Amino acid sequence: MQIIPRRRFLGQAAATGLALAAGPAFAQSLDAAWQKTVAAANEEGKLVLIVAPNPLQRDFLLTQFKQDFPKIDLSITLISGSNFVPSVVTERAAGKYLWDVHLTGPNTGHLATKAGLFDPLRPEFITPEALDEKAFGGWDQAFYDEQRKYVLSLVNDIETPTYNAKQIAPERAKSEALKLLLDPQVKGKTVWFDPRVEGPGAPFMALIYRKLGAEALWRMMVDQDPFFVRSQNEVAEALVRGKATIGLMGNARGILKQYSEAGMQFDMRPLGNGPDAAYIGSGGSALAVFNRRPHPNAARVFVNWIMSKRVSFGLSRAQGFDARRSDVPPLDPAMVPIPGGDYVYAQRSENNDLVRELIAEARKRRPQ
Repeated sequence: MQIIPRRRFLGQAAATGLALAAGPAFAQSLDAAWQKTVAAANEEGKLVLIVAPNPLQRDFLLTQFKQDFPKIDLSITLISGSNFVPSVVTERAAGKYLWDVHLTGPNTGHLATKAGLFDPLRPEFITPEALDEKAFGGWDQAFYDEQRKYVLSLVNDIETPTYNAKQIAPERAKSEALKLLLDPQVKGKTVWFDPRVEGPGAPFMALIYRKLGAEALWRMMVDQDPFFVRSQNEVAEALVRGKATIGLMGNARGILKQYSEAGMQFDMRPLGNGPDAAYIGSGGSALAVFNRRPHPNAARVFVNWIMSKRVSFGLSRAQGFDARRSDVPPLDPAMVPIPGGDYVYAQRSENNDLVRELIAEARKRRPQ
């Protein structure tokens, strides 16, 4: 697994001709309509986001957006779980409209869509890069909601179990794929970001269910005795310290990077990039805009900014997810979707209800 230290990011970006530009140059390179929107956003002076609890994503957004738009104060709230949507509904019943942009998991986005909290996203696109449907693989693929117009995934990343190549031979991992999770030799040696809660662990249930069946899923969850943790760092630490042999979490590449940078030696590898070993996920980067948002121009600026090639590249390198834009090079060419592969899109609307059903069942089968 190739780990890209964050301190090398700017140098690498410059070397590829994609160095991040300063704010004024970014705005001046675009047309009058864009500059008019930026001017209006500067007058508003604020933008309020909800984002996934991903510190790598948060740090990049705070730093780069401030450089590009110094007159707009970016306020970020980290959220996780389904309680956010009911709280917003309660706020609105009291006449409070506090939020501008959603940039977190699609599960929250699906709940917010059903609650009628979002505006269609495509009318916000102004710049040629944001309007470039081809770069995003077609809107029908890029949008995750049922109507394909509210929740856009900015990531097209392979999510697969991670294994310790010092304990499991790569040839065996490749041949067994997901069936490796059912091997008696790994019983009690799998660490899993708790799939009984909404988060990066739950979509793995949809993957196992779709590819191996319900019986295999519950065998893996109960008979194989995986141990559940509540953070990605806990998964990574269990792997690195030898407590676990296999780990199920989101963004293993990005999370393990900090351990590599700290000088720890290990050989953790992705199980595979084929549809029998991985699902395609959004990496907690599902973009949507709230209706009746307090800062509409700042929200529009953010949408077009984050969809640009330049920012997509920077965000990809900062947080360790492949960008959905096809013109942004992947982090690891060996870990990209296989063309024509029958992948599970575990976080799209067609699998969202399934994941919720599996979460409820998992709580019954593994109450502790």
